[in-house]
Amino acid sequence: MRIALLGARGQLGSELVKTRPEGVELFPLTRSEVDVTDGKRVDALLSEVRPDLILNATAYVKVDQAEDEPEKAFAVNAVGVKNLVDVCLKTGSVLVHISTDYVFDGKKGEIGKPYTEEDRPNPINIYGISKYAGELVVRNYLERYYIVRVAGLYGRAGTSGKGGNFVYTILRKARAGEPLRVVNDTFVSPTYALDAARKIWEIILDERPYGTYHVTNGGWCSWYEFACRILEFAGLEAEIRPVKHTEFPTRARRPLWSPLESVRGVAMRPWEEALRDFIREIV
Repeated sequence: MRIALLGARGQLGSELVKTRPEGVELFPLTRSEVDVTDGKRVDALLSEVRPDLILNATAYVKVDQAEDEPEKAFAVNAVGVKNLVDVCLKTGSVLVHISTDYVFDGKKGEIGKPYTEEDRPNPINIYGISKYAGELVVRNYLERYYIVRVAGLYGRAGTSGKGGNFVYTILRKARAGEPLRVVNDTFVSPTYALDAARKIWEIILDERPYGTYHVTNGGWCSWYEFACRILEFAGLEAEIRPVKHTEFPTRARRPLWSPLESVRGVAMRPWEEALRDFIREIV
């Protein structure tokens, strides 16, 4: 199987490269090699490769900045996706598109239930709207596709657009002796990028039915609990205080509740177990 991977140096993309299964001829492509917003370049390069499957791990992820530059968010997260869709229509390739928990509004937190693939998206910020627009492009134009939603992602590579990831930020501040103030009324399903990559490969190679899948480690927690577990597993002591999200005003509204789970047969180990293994690898 020939697979073109876009975003090969990103937090998830790098893990997809590292976990490439035997029998997969992988063409890892970075942004410097092909920018998804450049339709002509995308068409020329991928038409030459003629992959059986295109795996899109690219994204504009600057949530707050997107409020002030929506055109940039939509250029990558929607128009760029349309460029890949056009190639799929031309070459017959399957498309795997990575999306996010931010396509939801968080209101399901009122009943304390995680979002499943059957729930209807209702994004509340420009980033989420742009990502949902990308999903709609895929769903409306293609029959052979996988939309994979991830959440609270962390991994060795970090995220260049966000300056690392939450785990690295907590460790850095704790080691520097900085006091930590972390929101305890916002909930997520923390997900180890390595685990997500392995599950994505499994979905592809098992030829699961096309459609949308939630790929996150099991369970959920507040960002405060997430931070406490990071410190615990790293054996670090730090001054840490829970605060309300209103004490951290941000440019973009964020869903206060965005845990994900799958009703389509995707099961992954608990988030605490995954986090413990990641901490062991990096400290």
